[in-house]
Amino acid sequence: MLQHLRFGNTYRHLSDEEAEQLGCTRKPDGSINTHEWTMELRFECPEDAALVQKVTYTLHQSFSDPVVHVTEGPSFQLTRVGWGTFEVHASLCLFDGRTLNLTHGLSFDQPETFRSCWQALRLVPTPIPAPEGDLHNGVVRSTFLFTDGLANHGITSVADICAAAGSMLDELGDRRCTLSAFGFGRDHSAEMLMKLAEVGQGSYSFVENEDQIGAAFGEALGGLLSTTHQNTRLCLELSPGIHFGRACTDYSVDIHTLENGAVSVEIELGDLFAEEKRDILLELDLPDADKSAEECVSEIAKLSACGFSILAKRSENVGPIIIELKRRADISDGVGLANPVVERHRCRYLTTEALKAAKKAGERGDLDDARRHLTETLKMIETAGLANKGDSMILSFIADLNECRDDLRNRETYTYSGSKKLANCHMAHGKQRAMNCPSTEMYSNSRQMSMKCAFREHTKSGK
Repeated sequence: MLQHLRFGNTYRHLSDEEAEQLGCTRKPDGSINTHEWTMELRFECPEDAALVQKVTYTLHQSFSDPVVHVTEGPSFQLTRVGWGTFEVHASLCLFDGRTLNLTHGLSFDQPETFRSCWQALRLVPTPIPAPEGDLHNGVVRSTFLFTDGLANHGITSVADICAAAGSMLDELGDRRCTLSAFGFGRDHSAEMLMKLAEVGQGSYSFVENEDQIGAAFGEALGGLLSTTHQNTRLCLELSPGIHFGRACTDYSVDIHTLENGAVSVEIELGDLFAEEKRDILLELDLPDADKSAEECVSEIAKLSACGFSILAKRSENVGPIIIELKRRADISDGVGLANPVVERHRCRYLTTEALKAAKKAGERGDLDDARRHLTETLKMIETAGLANKGDSMILSFIADLNECRDDLRNRETYTYSGSKKLANCHMAHGKQRAMNCPSTEMYSNSRQMSMKCAFREHTKSGK
């Protein structure tokens, strides 16, 4: 799991006498420099500091020694006197060989300026201590952003808005909330709202008209009220000789090499609702099977999972579970037969990647290329064995690809609906979560379905 620390700087304004005694340099205008600041790390758990071997600070190039290595913990302080503010980069070199990067905008506005950070200081998932505050009491916090998605005052850059939102969420610390965005009408910025939802680990819903408002809100609220676990993480430790290819998922994936040479794959799943599933496809490179044996069983990996249980109000850990693969010398009977579960989620991944590629092509104005991505993926999925059998999940993917492709026929339809549907379907299928799309109701749980129906009827009645 992630460990909590705070990173920032303290500041002290020197008197002219102190500056003279310290031999401070002078500014370009001739006045003496009186800005003394100290970069510092503050760990919530003192034992976490022992995991850090050193911290490398990268300062502004105007310093005579812009790169400084600090090995003295637990706060790894670096004190300097400088002319002005800039962005400080810090690389935390851990004893297990990994490096974690942090940044902080140096500030002289107040004596202390620190922000909360959550970092994977410990390689193997460990029990999550129940913190003080809302999480200790099993409280779920979330923010719903209902907007037309048009930033025309204040910060208007998508990147700057997302950075500001991320910083504010980090500042909440133990009371951090998820952020979900609901885009109204055909003129909102799907790009901005989807990226805000990604920063906030929430969902993005396209609300095309007033009739959908109740259903979209009810579905999202029903999910939150059925949250069972927070900060869920999967950890897969591969057996010796097994090589990692890639993880076919939109979730955050970290790859580490352990001391014994084995590869560890960690996947952040975030919060889970009741009845939800997360299916992660992995590509692995296996050594050749023993052809002299008619059948053999090989250990592929050890799987473990951990998360904070809302109901139990404590961390829960599952595993490690040993994953084994049965291999046979004669495979003629099984050639061409794909596991239906794997095939469904292979098609889901292909759909997600096609929607993502089409969205990027549309953003740069190349609708022909966007349609090409969807058409090529449609051909692959339509030839899948499950498609011929009328599998409902596969048919949903085909329907979404067709509908999104239809909305790419010209610039007007792309602007009004295509860009929104691409973003909505991409995020919903990638996260396996219902997000106000008819095809994604297959990811809904019973609480979401009941509240969606109730809010829809409430909206229709005009109450």
